Amino acid sequence: MSRESYIKIIICGLLLCIFTNYISAQNYAVSGYLIDADTKETLIGATVYLSDKGTGVITDRYGYFQLAGIPKGEHLLRFSYVGYETLEIKIEIKDKGIALPDIEMKPQSVNIEEVVIAASSISKAADRQIETSMIELTPQMIQSIPTARNDVFSAIKFLPGIDRTEPFSPLFTVRGGDPGENAVLLDGVMIYNPYHSSMSSGIFNTQTIKSVDMLVGGFGAEFGGRNSSVMYISTKDGDRSGLHGEFEPSTFHSKAFLEFPLGNKGSAVIAGRYFFDIVPYFIMHNKSYFYDYNFSYTCRLNPRHRLTGKYFQSHDRNAIDMNTFYQYIDNTIGWNMYEDFSFIMTDKWTNRAATLIHNWSLSPAVFIRSQIYYSSHSSRNISNFDYRLPEVIDGDSTFTNIHLMTSSEFNNRISDLSVKTRINYTLARFNTFTAGVEYNDYSFRNSAVINLTSQGQLKHKPCQWSIFAENKLEIGPLILRPGVRSVNYDNKEWLHEPRVNLVLTLPDEFKLRSAWGLYHQYIISMNTNEIEMNQSVDYYYPLTNYKPGKSVHYIIGLDKQINPSTVISLDLYYKDIQRVYTFDVNQTDTKVITLSDKLQQGSGNAFGAELLLKGSKNNLSGWCSYGLSWANRQYPFIYNGRKYPYDYNRRHTLKILANYTLTKSLEYNVSFTYLSGIFRSIEQIRQDYYYYDPVSEELSIFPIWISNEKNNARMPALINLDMSIKKRLRSGFGKYFSELIHAKESYMIVTLRNLTFFRRNVEYFFPLYVGSDDSRYLPIGTNYLPSLGFSYSIKF
Repeated sequence: MSRESYIKIIICGLLLCIFTNYISAQNYAVSGYLIDADTKETLIGATVYLSDKGTGVITDRYGYFQLAGIPKGEHLLRFSYVGYETLEIKIEIKDKGIALPDIEMKPQSVNIEEVVIAASSISKAADRQIETSMIELTPQMIQSIPTARNDVFSAIKFLPGIDRTEPFSPLFTVRGGDPGENAVLLDGVMIYNPYHSSMSSGIFNTQTIKSVDMLVGGFGAEFGGRNSSVMYISTKDGDRSGLHGEFEPSTFHSKAFLEFPLGNKGSAVIAGRYFFDIVPYFIMHNKSYFYDYNFSYTCRLNPRHRLTGKYFQSHDRNAIDMNTFYQYIDNTIGWNMYEDFSFIMTDKWTNRAATLIHNWSLSPAVFIRSQIYYSSHSSRNISNFDYRLPEVIDGDSTFTNIHLMTSSEFNNRISDLSVKTRINYTLARFNTFTAGVEYNDYSFRNSAVINLTSQGQLKHKPCQWSIFAENKLEIGPLILRPGVRSVNYDNKEWLHEPRVNLVLTLPDEFKLRSAWGLYHQYIISMNTNEIEMNQSVDYYYPLTNYKPGKSVHYIIGLDKQINPSTVISLDLYYKDIQRVYTFDVNQTDTKVITLSDKLQQGSGNAFGAELLLKGSKNNLSGWCSYGLSWANRQYPFIYNGRKYPYDYNRRHTLKILANYTLTKSLEYNVSFTYLSGIFRSIEQIRQDYYYYDPVSEELSIFPIWISNEKNNARMPALINLDMSIKKRLRSGFGKYFSELIHAKESYMIVTLRNLTFFRRNVEYFFPLYVGSDDSRYLPIGTNYLPSLGFSYSIKF
């Protein structure tokens, strides 16, 4: 689109705003926060309804609402939220808008029939659902998934369109995109590599989470920098009524959460977790652990101003040493091939983030949110395969001077200092204008050593400016939100990203949704899955002398409200991946060149369909989803430039989650997943590079396995059936202990995994010189038998 076309669009938008102001000159706005009457926590997604006009809105992710287009006179506002008593307030508009004080809603007793983990509504008031491919998660939904371990990143993999990558990796892909194309925002702070390696889980304590918005495509102009998805996590501000919290020791990890008032106008949250992998430590002498903690303070200066400060830190150390494990194998496959065999992986990384947020209600029609944050991630990951080839002589083993070895070491650091402001201007009942600006100051440091050969180093400090504008219009049954995002990276040319979202209400409780958008990404992730034993972290890399990654999203969906608590939806999507990058690190085993020279440009596409049914009936609630997808990539140096299936594409996925609340003290959760296997290149040829060490007089061999076709096989499908039981303790030691510390209640949670006794072959190892058939693969499986876990939770 030409510059003149953008100028015309901006002029038309300004004229529309002027016209809207003119026709709404005699109308006014009402705004305010909705909070819990007990904890004073803001309520996200509560409905605000103007009874006499039949219009309404819902509170945003900050618990704030703006309702415009109200004429002079008396009016009745109705506030409603699931699990709270409905509240009605009379207001009188005279000659200006009204900024209401905090509106307190009282929690109500909920019957068993009303306890649901997946309630949904597509009523007119729910304008947050203008996002075409957006799914909301609550802490209750996350806790109900047996295998999620109360972790948000494990929970989202039960949603349609989101799939896991490597078996032991926390990374995930969305609708055929790369793992590095997913943005994770913690209260507006971009978090880099928000994962723990030891449990393949996220670094966020679920006890601190208020809500999670998962946008899996077609997201608006407010978000940028990533081409696949956006996860926006909102955390709690703290309980102003008194000291409350939760402590949960378990066989997996221990965690604690506290919230309390701090000062007359403030509240605070402190939370932390610690994990030590006890069983592998005793069996295999692996020393793996992680910890994370966070602190939050919110000060409500007055009804118009709120100031929030947050700090977060996590650290991981994951060490896997298979030498002890190979001693158990001994000569079970005919002879002791692992007599002089070493396999070691060591991962270390640290995350830090700090932010200061100011929310300002300038007027009932204008809301401004300003934020400054610092976020950093550093990692050092090492993997090593070391094998001295034995030669069998007279039934004994002697060693030749042939030494097989493959190793890798990746170091990565990224820091991001950002300042941003967002303004929301409610012009009229049918028109809301949103705009914002953001500045990012980045610092990158990358290095790699593969097979003892340095692959180069990079240090770069780019900056980035981003501005966006959106205008949401409600015209009868149609909601239209055009927008544009413009980005200037490293003081180069401005790139523009036009986007549009549309929702059309149809008869018989149907809704048609559509989205189109252009997306650019300047920060990519190095693909090391073919080099490392298990890629469990994104290595962020800046595109300094290359054009950014580019994709175009086309999405259309149809929703049907079956009843007030049940909805079925169908999404069709096509993603045109016009520019994508990968690293060809193997090309440098014979020559050393810089990291940037290994970058290769390609293209691809992804398309598919997703069907989702979620809701509740009586004491049963949950969701069921089915996904059908294709994804392809194409690079000039791979497979002679021909298209090939994307590594992590799963053709069929079936995900079922059910929660059954038998009584107020006892509930059952069951999850089932069927995932088609990912693609894998089965190598038929091995290419060896030789290195002779004159000091040790050893000949080292660096093998590379080669296939004449990329991703020529598919791994077996994965099948999981798991369940959990949550029981409120009314007797025994757990009950007595909770009473001793004056806790309100205590729970015991029992988790059973792999109830189908399904053997999961997560990897196929290619040994050397085993018998006469050198192409033989040995499967390495996990989870042969069901596993049992216990956790004890105390709330006070």
